[in-house]
Amino acid sequence: MGVVLEKSKINVLIAGSNPENSFFWERTIAEIQDTDVQFLHIEELSEVLKHLETETPDVILLDLSLPEGGGFEVFLLVYNVAPAIPIIVITGIDNQKLAVQTALEGAQDSLVKSDINGFLLSRSMRYAIGRQRHLKQERVSAVIDELTGLYNRRGFLSLADQQVKISDRTGRPLLLVFADMDGLKTINDTLGHHSGDMALMETAHVIREAFRETDILGRLGGDEFVALLTSGTDINEESMMKRFQETMEEHNSYWERNFKLSISLGIALYDPRQPGSAVDLLAKADSAMYERKKVKKELGETQAVAGMGDPVRSILAESLAETRNEAIVKLMIPILRKCGVDSGLSHQLSSWIGKGSRELKLSLIEMFGEIGGVSGGPSLRMALFDDSEEIAASAARVIGKIHFIPCLPVLLKVAKIRQVRFPESEVFLMAVCRSLGELDQPEGISFLQDIAGKESRLGGKKFSLVLRMEAIEALARINRPETLLFLKSLREEANPALQEALEKKAQGLRSPDGTPGPLSETRPGQAMEGVS
Repeated sequence: MGVVLEKSKINVLIAGSNPENSFFWERTIAEIQDTDVQFLHIEELSEVLKHLETETPDVILLDLSLPEGGGFEVFLLVYNVAPAIPIIVITGIDNQKLAVQTALEGAQDSLVKSDINGFLLSRSMRYAIGRQRHLKQERVSAVIDELTGLYNRRGFLSLADQQVKISDRTGRPLLLVFADMDGLKTINDTLGHHSGDMALMETAHVIREAFRETDILGRLGGDEFVALLTSGTDINEESMMKRFQETMEEHNSYWERNFKLSISLGIALYDPRQPGSAVDLLAKADSAMYERKKVKKELGETQAVAGMGDPVRSILAESLAETRNEAIVKLMIPILRKCGVDSGLSHQLSSWIGKGSRELKLSLIEMFGEIGGVSGGPSLRMALFDDSEEIAASAARVIGKIHFIPCLPVLLKVAKIRQVRFPESEVFLMAVCRSLGELDQPEGISFLQDIAGKESRLGGKKFSLVLRMEAIEALARINRPETLLFLKSLREEANPALQEALEKKAQGLRSPDGTPGPLSETRPGQAMEGVS
């Protein structure tokens, strides 16, 4: 029996032409055997442009075969609205001039209508989609800022130009926010360029959290960031500014660094009744930002670096920033154990957690476990994302050991990611369960129940009895009413091995008052006090 290959599926928009040609396209598409083609035929250009503002077909067949002319201008109108969608131009005659013009501006192919058949159309569409995908990958690498992952200047201005054109046509206003970091040079000079890069990345995080997914976010270069709000009439400048300030203050509440973020904002509104360019709008917002920065300097509000504290730690941080020799870092570990780690040292050590050897990473994680406190936060967070499960699990155990509660959301996030990527191993999940029990926070209950429960599935995998018992013990440590109710329900599971393990665990688990734990049969009337 031969293997049946599933047909590829293509969603096609046929744009332009007159209604008499609908039969031509239905007949031609019916001839295609290797592809499942779903198509929509829209005749009016205005309706085509409106459709493309909300829908994204796989390919556009732009029919320019009408004798009225103006084909190139029509192509530009469609392309400017949907530059990311491959366009195949259809002409009535062999018009080489039009074919070359549209190809130079971004069309993927040009076909003469009288020559089209099912095979030719199918091949042209598949090739156009493939070429467009390849171009998209190249363009993404060319328009993304490597450090922050936001759009670079080129990428931002390209998308901003498109939004300005849409605004001119629809009448919906735009709001551009220009954000300039205060004191980046001071951070670089005082704490080193690694801390400066961390400040830039953290600023990018603030911008991502403060604005919406529909907004266009970019780093223009250096310490300049920008956001273009595209939501039209629901833009509220006051609420946006408040949200941005609250997000920045939340990031400044983190303890484990020596600088605080300070950002000056400038805002400019684009009114389509007074058309202009994206560059003009950017200049207006930049000017408004500059005025705000002048006021902040006069008020002394742009200080971005706190005191460096212990001069010994300052020297160690400087040495770590300058060295490329792992052996020197290893020699520093005994000194760091004695003098402790502040935020400046922690940021420098986090880079070695990312690039060091297995031995160094484990030594640093162990050191943070011995020192305790929150200073190891950046390093432990980075270690959780390490490719090595051993490194990640070691960091997870230390997070519980030092009771580092601020890392709890990241710990849960990474646990879910790793389970999807590496479902065959439970080493990291074992460490996470133990850590959640030591952290003793209600945010970990749902995750532990997913592992311990009767239908214990996370990432499509049922867990081993050993891991489930680790989760059960962590839940018993958290020991809240909802966990007691959940643990009691597990006793009804028809799994002899689990029943036996639960009974053994019950002997070792204790309630806060020292009496036998919630799984014990010796006090069935008291096990669920307060949760009936």
